[in-house]
Amino acid sequence: MEKHQGAGENRPDGNRPDNRRRGADGRRYSSTRERILREVESHGSASTAEIVAATGLHENTVREHLDRLRIDGRLRRIRAQAQGRGRPGWRWQAPPAEVVSPYAGLALALADTVARVAADPIAQARISGEHWGAEIVAQRADAGVDARSLVVDVMREQGFAPAESGDDIVLHRCPLLAAAARRTDVVCAVHEGMIAGIAGTHDEKTDAALLPFRADGACILRLRAS
Repeated sequence: MEKHQGAGENRPDGNRPDNRRRGADGRRYSSTRERILREVESHGSASTAEIVAATGLHENTVREHLDRLRIDGRLRRIRAQAQGRGRPGWRWQAPPAEVVSPYAGLALALADTVARVAADPIAQARISGEHWGAEIVAQRADAGVDARSLVVDVMREQGFAPAESGDDIVLHRCPLLAAAARRTDVVCAVHEGMIAGIAGTHDEKTDAALLPFRADGACILRLRAS
């Protein structure tokens, strides 16, 4: 397993944006953790020993980061193919982006609760999303970019696989697809509010409209003047 600098540590500098991803706690990954994740992603799967050899990091350090990435849902352990006698070892693999989030069930339960108890579930869901979006921006060091670029960057980090198409932004994936399919009104209102909160924090005259499941199952996102 070769050491790839391009797929490795991604330090922010004057010529390259800081596109390290975030963990379940909302904090951006350290350059070391992002480097380990990218090593696994670039090779499909890797053993702990291969990652140690590729990065030059201590085995205990690598194991600690791998465990954290597993808890965050970024990596999973799979059995290696058996070679000779003995039980095969473990390899690390990044699950496909279309795999449903383990939090989809929780999101659905919360959406059902909001739908039952709120006088206006959609409005309440959107307001909650706006607060969420504002908090995301407050934790970022790159909030000074234009609103559209910031939204696209966050949606990419959140697992929506955004692609720009003219004035529209097409979201090809949804990390909470199972919940969104059953409670489109509430779950998509939260996501719409989140986007509005991100854009509005940067430019209070910018609002968001999310059109669920419009383009071959993808969602259409439009940023507009409020």
